[in-house]
Amino acid sequence: MRLALSVLLFSASMAVYADGQATFTTNNAQVPTMTFTWQDVDRGRLDAPGQPAHVLAIDGKAWGVANVAGRPVTLDLQALANMLGSNNGLANLGPDTIVPTRITALEATGRSETVAGIEGEVYRVSWEDNKGQARIDEAVLTGDPTVREMQAALIKGMARAMARDTGVSTEEGAERELERRGLAVLRFAEDYRLESIRGDRQPDEKFALPGKPLDLQRMMRGLTGG
Repeated sequence: MRLALSVLLFSASMAVYADGQATFTTNNAQVPTMTFTWQDVDRGRLDAPGQPAHVLAIDGKAWGVANVAGRPVTLDLQALANMLGSNNGLANLGPDTIVPTRITALEATGRSETVAGIEGEVYRVSWEDNKGQARIDEAVLTGDPTVREMQAALIKGMARAMARDTGVSTEEGAERELERRGLAVLRFAEDYRLESIRGDRQPDEKFALPGKPLDLQRMMRGLTGG
């Protein structure tokens, strides 16, 4: 699955100054469209259409908010991952996941492409994956400030919080290279495409937890009669 690559390629070398919301599509049939909302790098929210749950990243900690018996409840994703064990799929990553260890070359093609109303440059990206295989793909990159802000919040906040709390390791070599160049991704091959983005004020209630985390161990004891 190459969704991980698309997410890991998002980066920014700047502080996040503005709230906003972005929608993107992926090649993952289970979650083909996702919406990311942020206030700053330490406060973000990830939603998938039609799903009765969303993920919050608050100050480096990942939380799930799910609808249970008609009411919203808070889930500690780290506690849930621990309960499910090392093979948990909370981060939607599996043993065949391909992630980049480093970008070996970025070659501008001289072409431009407009994605989500933003004009970017088309590059040939040469990269090496975590299995040691060399790969080449096409990407549309931009220095647009709002896209860079969104991707800083997505990577430095949401992705790292989820990786830390679910026990999924991440590679940061590709991220650092794009950070050094001040670039962000509008499209990566057919795996990721930004559909819309706007920088506007997001209300605090979007990032609120509905209450204390559900006691998962107690819940399981109740279900099993323990």
